[in-house]
Amino acid sequence: MPIRGERGGTLRRGATLVRNERRQAATPMIKKEKRKLTPWVVYSKIITFWAPGFLLAKLGKMPDPGMQQAWREKIALVSLIVLICGAVVYLTIFLPVTFCPQSAAKYQSDIFELGDKNGDSSVIGIKGKAYSTAEAKWQSKLSFTPIPGQDLTPYFDVPIPDSCKSSKLKGFRAAEYNVCGSKNGNEGCPLGNVDTAIKANNFKLMKDRPIGYDWSDVKPGYFVINGHVLNMTPYLLSVNKSPSTDMLDEAIFAAANNSLVDASLLFQRTSNMKAAADCLIDRFLAGELAKDTPGCFAVNLFNYAALAVIGGIVLTRFFMAVVFQYFLSWQLVRRPPR
Repeated sequence: MPIRGERGGTLRRGATLVRNERRQAATPMIKKEKRKLTPWVVYSKIITFWAPGFLLAKLGKMPDPGMQQAWREKIALVSLIVLICGAVVYLTIFLPVTFCPQSAAKYQSDIFELGDKNGDSSVIGIKGKAYSTAEAKWQSKLSFTPIPGQDLTPYFDVPIPDSCKSSKLKGFRAAEYNVCGSKNGNEGCPLGNVDTAIKANNFKLMKDRPIGYDWSDVKPGYFVINGHVLNMTPYLLSVNKSPSTDMLDEAIFAAANNSLVDASLLFQRTSNMKAAADCLIDRFLAGELAKDTPGCFAVNLFNYAALAVIGGIVLTRFFMAVVFQYFLSWQLVRRPPR
């Protein structure tokens, strides 16, 4: 019997390797070898250019180049996650604002469509709005009978709007060009000042009745900006179809001569072009598009596709849960055979 305080004869295992040179060191998690310059490595170095190696060694306590590269790749992965989240936010919130503004997306139930044979034949269009001429007292006779909803704005002298006098539009010929010359295709502006002529001829404004155009009604010389139909024919004829070198003229002639019906994207490139779009709408508006623009159609198509994908994922997970609950889960908890 062992004496108190002494260790008895217990079984224990001693060290099997008593020589240190025979011990094997643990395999390092990061191999000390130079990484190849793959696109991923290059991207990680570019995205972390602000953190040079000596700072990571001193402040980050990462003296090993492999540790530094691992940290850089983590930051690169986080940057990709941020970019994907930003893309999702843009597609969800800002895509409709960019390609389908509120003016183009509103419901146009009160539109008077151009050439509507079932509508009032006495309706004309002035600056995009419908006016009734049923009680008109024409001070100046026209050499033709307007079709219902026809745009007669080019026959009036329309003052230059304030939106065309912005400092952003300096150097743009179309902003303040006089389109009442003899070469505008209408022999000037025979009906005179627009505001004076409306009162003198007793044209009656049809409240909340804009003139509506179908895509087939947008002829050469017309194009669409954010759902607004512009009649640029007087300007094109006044300048003898010769574009100047400014950016606005390039966009106008590109849209008019190349049959680019929807020119919305041409006027979204810079703040100056956005200001020019407001100016052209105020000067040359002929009506509103009675159909969805390609931008609105694309947004609606994307929304339906996203709804189908998300709904499909939710329904798939739901049916998988139902199948597991009623057909598979009982097999996992049943008593095993003896």
